[in-house]
Amino acid sequence: MRFEFVCENDNIRLSDELKLHISRRLYRSIRSKNTVFFVNKIETLPYKEINKGDIITFEFDKNRDVDWDLYDSKLDIYYEDDNYLIVYKRDNLLSIPTKGNPYSLYQEAIYYLKNKNESTDISILNRLDKDTKGLVLIAKNPYSASLMSPVHEHMERRYVALCSGIFKEKEGTISAKIKKVENQNKRIIAGDGQIAITHYRVLDTIGDNTLVEFLLETGRTHQIRIHSAYIGHPIIGDTMYGDENSIDKLHLLSYYIKFENPYDKRIIEIKLNEIKF
Repeated sequence: MRFEFVCENDNIRLSDELKLHISRRLYRSIRSKNTVFFVNKIETLPYKEINKGDIITFEFDKNRDVDWDLYDSKLDIYYEDDNYLIVYKRDNLLSIPTKGNPYSLYQEAIYYLKNKNESTDISILNRLDKDTKGLVLIAKNPYSASLMSPVHEHMERRYVALCSGIFKEKEGTISAKIKKVENQNKRIIAGDGQIAITHYRVLDTIGDNTLVEFLLETGRTHQIRIHSAYIGHPIIGDTMYGDENSIDKLHLLSYYIKFENPYDKRIIEIKLNEIKF
């Protein structure tokens, strides 16, 4: 993959200018592969000073070595362009693999793109829990991922959940810090945790339960599940934060994604027409 940028500053190190265009994480990845940089078609070391208007170019391997098995599952694709892919993740499927569960959406997406001879160095930008289904946005290459970082500032994510009990307020905001429990996958509400903000709006009442739309302002692991339980309305089927003896599946769906394509500034808006848990 070929990258090209125009320097926007005078008397600045090449490395510092690059960090204004790409994420530090991507820069470190590029440097780890001993990438050769060119300024105005002349090979240039990262510590050298460059000036406004200089043309920076470099090549970066579009593929990543994948240690996991790849397999075809016929991705349910809702949107695709040269840099981004929106797919539907079914429940009981991890977003990324683990040693204990080596099957995931990540591998399915790589299989699909590899067979199209496209980049396999992908990033899943809104990872869903194993039991959460719905829309997932995937960046097809590291640069596209860096343009969407941090994700919560660039992408609007809405979810629908069936929560236990009847909400007294029709809408509101939950602001409670979340902290990981040491040596566990579980999270808790804690004053020394990371800030987490969730907006909610009641859509309907179904028997003794409430159908609720959640809008994420931050993107902490298990955020909606923890916050809904925190206000006394755990999600139906949530055995970690709600009824541990429940036999229902988790009633949580990622049903809406909206973002501005950083390449052409088009607004991409994808919404599921049917709410089905």
